[in-house]
Amino acid sequence: MVKRKRGLNKTGSNGNQPTQKRAKVDQSLPNGTEPIKLDLEKSPFAETLTNEARRREAKVYELLGSADSDERIAAADALVTGLLVSSEATLERHLDNRLFRGLASSRNASRLGFSLVIAEILNQLFGPKDLSKSKYPGLTFDKVLNILVDKTTPSGNVPGQEERDCYFGRLFGLQCFVESKILFNEDSRWSKILDLLLKMADMKVWMRSHCGWVIVETITQMGQAKAEETLQQLSDIGLGKTAEGIGIWMKAQDCYPGLKTPAKPWHDPMSPGVLTEVSRVLKDNIAQDKGEDVAIATAKQGGWSAQLHFVWDIILATFMGQHPSETHNKEQFKQFWTTVIDDGLFSKNASDAQKFRGFVIFQKCLQGFAKEDIELAKVLFTRNLMKCLMNQASKEDRYLHRAALKCLKAMEKTVQTLPGLLLPVLEELLGKHGAYDFDQRTNTKTVENMLQWATPNNAEDVLKLLRDPIVTSNGSVPGEVEKFRQVYAGYVSKLATQASSPPEASDDADDHINISGLSVKELAACAYSIQPHFKPDLSDKSRETFRRILASTIGKVMRRRDDAEYLCNAVISVEPTAVSMSEEIKAEQESALKAMRKLLKAGQKSDSKNAGPSVGLALLYAITILQLYDGAPDAISILQDLERCSGTMKKREGGSSELLVEILLSLVSRPSPMMRQISEQVFEAFTSQISPEALELLTEPLFAEENEKGHQTLFENLDDEDIEMEDRDNSGSGGEAEDIDEDDISEIGSDVEFLTLNGEEVTADGEDDNEDKDSDEEDDDKDQAEADAKELADLDDALANVLKSHRLDKDEDADSSDNDSDMTDSEMMALDDKLVEVFKQRAKNTGKKKEKKDAKESVIMFKHRVIDLIALYIKHEAANPLAFDLLLPLLEVVRTSTAKPLANKAAVTIENFSKGFKKARGDAKFDAEAQFALMSEIHQQAAKDMSHAYGRAASAASLLVASSLFSDEANIDAINTLYAKTFADCQRGVVKMQGFFFTDWVNWGMGHAANANGHVQ
Repeated sequence: MVKRKRGLNKTGSNGNQPTQKRAKVDQSLPNGTEPIKLDLEKSPFAETLTNEARRREAKVYELLGSADSDERIAAADALVTGLLVSSEATLERHLDNRLFRGLASSRNASRLGFSLVIAEILNQLFGPKDLSKSKYPGLTFDKVLNILVDKTTPSGNVPGQEERDCYFGRLFGLQCFVESKILFNEDSRWSKILDLLLKMADMKVWMRSHCGWVIVETITQMGQAKAEETLQQLSDIGLGKTAEGIGIWMKAQDCYPGLKTPAKPWHDPMSPGVLTEVSRVLKDNIAQDKGEDVAIATAKQGGWSAQLHFVWDIILATFMGQHPSETHNKEQFKQFWTTVIDDGLFSKNASDAQKFRGFVIFQKCLQGFAKEDIELAKVLFTRNLMKCLMNQASKEDRYLHRAALKCLKAMEKTVQTLPGLLLPVLEELLGKHGAYDFDQRTNTKTVENMLQWATPNNAEDVLKLLRDPIVTSNGSVPGEVEKFRQVYAGYVSKLATQASSPPEASDDADDHINISGLSVKELAACAYSIQPHFKPDLSDKSRETFRRILASTIGKVMRRRDDAEYLCNAVISVEPTAVSMSEEIKAEQESALKAMRKLLKAGQKSDSKNAGPSVGLALLYAITILQLYDGAPDAISILQDLERCSGTMKKREGGSSELLVEILLSLVSRPSPMMRQISEQVFEAFTSQISPEALELLTEPLFAEENEKGHQTLFENLDDEDIEMEDRDNSGSGGEAEDIDEDDISEIGSDVEFLTLNGEEVTADGEDDNEDKDSDEEDDDKDQAEADAKELADLDDALANVLKSHRLDKDEDADSSDNDSDMTDSEMMALDDKLVEVFKQRAKNTGKKKEKKDAKESVIMFKHRVIDLIALYIKHEAANPLAFDLLLPLLEVVRTSTAKPLANKAAVTIENFSKGFKKARGDAKFDAEAQFALMSEIHQQAAKDMSHAYGRAASAASLLVASSLFSDEANIDAINTLYAKTFADCQRGVVKMQGFFFTDWVNWGMGHAANANGHVQ
């Protein structure tokens, strides 16, 4: 059995040479570290060894095999300098006992260091200086070569590893003769080296590729005549028809264009007539030759290796044009790739090892051609290769699954490096030999990931490439056309959401294409306009998909003011020819579009700070117009409210912010990511203009009960039709679900942030509080279980009453009956009606339970949205006195909410308010009387609940109000008096409060005292 072999690794980073036998990685010095001064002697080496001479040689040879390249080079310099001034006997002794013998050592980087010295000495002996004649006449070429052969010949019955070390040592030694460039000074030298190489390649098949590489490196030195002789010799022994032979042939032809090659096995391995035979050779699947070649022994085949043969580097370099040749054009490469790779390594009969090699070759060629010739890169995506790639990538249990994924990652990385390759690669993946739903077929995100590298220069071409396959059916199955159009919607959405941010506005910004805007415009056009070039026309199902994905996309791309502008422009550009509208609705639409254009112009005329409200209102118009196209029943009323709001703002009358808040609350009440994102962005633009009445209107929903009653209070203005429409918009078939990201699946889930209520460590009180919360939840679960058990018992009783029967565990309590007569048909029909009535009642009760649960979740979700808006207001207006009116509503949520995530969010908002106030504290003046009244109310509210979480939130709120009063020293005594009064009430048992409520106050006061003392000093 042949063991796994390791080979030559002499040139380090040279990617063309086979690399199997590895030396340890060079140890680099840390930054700022001075190189070690070795202080090596360069004097002649002693002819007679003394203890001192032995220590010197041991030191220099130890460093020569070091893994540190600096140490190796220093040792090699000292050794070469010392040996070339030493006597012939000394030099011969080192060559015999040290240098050539050291090549067989696998210690660290010995072969690299020893090869460096040997190559330089050989060049000095037999090169231009020819020291072998003038100074060392006894060291002839034959003698030195014999020393190498003698020291690298395994003797006796040696272990396999030692035998391999010897052969690798000989290979390194022969490589030294090549690198010294002395082989063609005399005619006989190359023939001797070539004989050793061929003999070693024949003896050890796992060395053949390495021996072949040494011959390839020699071709540039030998001249055309010697190259012809070498090729003839290889042809005579049968090595021409091997992968090594192909590489040598191609290298020789590239170096010497007028080379006369042997007739056998081929004049040019790349000629169309021999490609079939070349394919068999490169597959390592050569049949027995017949005819004139029957006497030539068939070349031995080595074991499989994951490492790619050097012949592929030569082939790639040839076709890449590094060695120009008229015959090696695109058509020739296409024929070569189809014959050798597609019909060879990826044929039906190809083994897994051959297909794996094909994947590696594909990656190498793709990365190589991508930089040189994109047209050649397109040739790589052939039929069998693409079929194998998709099959292997689709399931994890496929043998080459990881290799296929590596190919796909290589494509992504190549496109990322060279965005100009995006169009050609997409054309092949989605085209003839690929599949339009490539990502779904392979269970990857290859196409999605590539779309992020679209540029403004090629965005329109990419969009056209994605659209063309789904415009016409071309005889496809109707269901497939529908599926591909939904896939197209997903592609366009990814193109919009993954596009890089456009550059900052400039003079030529109008000429710059906004990729996100282009994609949103395409989605909107497909959603609401009749596309005459679509055959067949878009179905209602497809339009629903486009509308749903458009809403999701808008919710993700709305990040900056520029995003709002291109969204508004996209809505303006849409002609809703696919939407049926009455004259009244058309009039409202035209009026809204006109108002939106005016707002956009006003925003463009204003500076960046003052343009926010105008653009925000325009954005609300745009979203409401889309809702109008969708048939939302309240869209017209919202447009009318927006008209009144913009009118009051223009006239600078009061009430505009209240009207705006009402509109935003109606939008965030809908379970839509788009509505949430848009509402937050618009509200953020208006935070500085929010009035006290608007804030009160904003916080009202926080006091609603989390049950059916609270749901009715909050959503009483929404009719049933609107609710049903929202449910329909947010539901989709299983096939469409793949187009929605995970963060869009559950809006309630996206807000579940299990955050701590402050940055402090959890105390025992906190654990008790959590236990209380958990116990409450357990009690709720227990009550629910009891209710379910009672419901089942009632169902059993109802069935027993109808069927005149009982459960098996109630035999003892049941009345005996001797009536065993059969029932008549009329009795059976009557019984059936009674059973139907029982189960109808059961279904009705179950529906009521679901309604209660849905109502509770809707109220909680709505409160989440309101707190999100409050957090935005606090972020920008932390120093505004109006912001303090939000503290009591937030505390109410922390205390009364049955949803822990919602309570946590309210508490974190208070904490963020406190941090924001410290940073934003300016010249704002606070009404001391109102602030003290607020602090007193907070203290009263704090006593209503002994939970740790609520106490922490109340303490933070109270200290926040105290901080707003602390700027006036006259208020310090009043603050402490109020806390002291509360503390006294707690001592008397009038109120119950957590102890940390007062320790926080003391710590806060001591902090201010420390700051005051610091200023005094």
